[in-house]
Amino acid sequence: MQSFRLLQGTGLTENSKILGISGFSGSIGSTARYSEEILTIESRLEDPLDKIIEEFKDKSITQYIHLAAITDTNWCMNFPKECFLFNSEHSQKFYKAASVAQVDRFVFVSTSHVYDNSNKVPFDVNTSLKPASIYGKSKLNAEINLLAQQNEDTKLSIARVFSVTGKNTRDHFLYQGLHRRAQNKDFSLIPGLENTRDFLDASTVMSELIRLARSVDFPALVNICSGKGKTIREIAKDVFSLYGFEKKIEKMHSPKEDSPTKIIGVPTIFK
Repeated sequence: MQSFRLLQGTGLTENSKILGISGFSGSIGSTARYSEEILTIESRLEDPLDKIIEEFKDKSITQYIHLAAITDTNWCMNFPKECFLFNSEHSQKFYKAASVAQVDRFVFVSTSHVYDNSNKVPFDVNTSLKPASIYGKSKLNAEINLLAQQNEDTKLSIARVFSVTGKNTRDHFLYQGLHRRAQNKDFSLIPGLENTRDFLDASTVMSELIRLARSVDFPALVNICSGKGKTIREIAKDVFSLYGFEKKIEKMHSPKEDSPTKIIGVPTIFK
């Protein structure tokens, strides 16, 4: 009855496609434009299965994007068991809930950290996997277990997101760290200054994830990225220029122990 009242109140029909998004307060999820057909999933990762099922049913969710995760790589390194619990085990619980609630589509948001960084760029979805970080390992573990659990009624798509920028990003993201450095006039050496990464604005990532959830072909595995490389130095210069300190970045040397790496993806085309 609660679900039926919701549909009546919004003017939506029972055949409407209603998209649910978890992690709605995070770096990517906070950029979505929520509406009658795009709803927040407020169940927390640690919530019991029955509560998650109830929310999916009450909101008549037909498509779901699982953004909720621990993305702080340092936190994951310090608390590996908890990282695997939140990023892998709880993700599997949400998939089970989606299946019980008869959600048609489940998008699991993974990361480029699952790839073997020793591969030549660009990385496509068939590039070999060998995550170096605990965070990357937890996401790959989730991918493997979700693939083992998937069923025909709740189709699964894994979206590997590369580097993210934007004002909404969390404090542990590179972009916010650079802003803090500029604000504090911290001109100390920046680790990995010559590393090349594939950046997309958080709002663009969110738009692509929504487009994936609603796509016709709904591919099983995609890369969400720009396909273009940009060095950390270039990103730092963009940020520092907002404070009038671009010259500081131009003159900054990279730490001698740095061996520059490149992580650039091949964006997956889908309709």
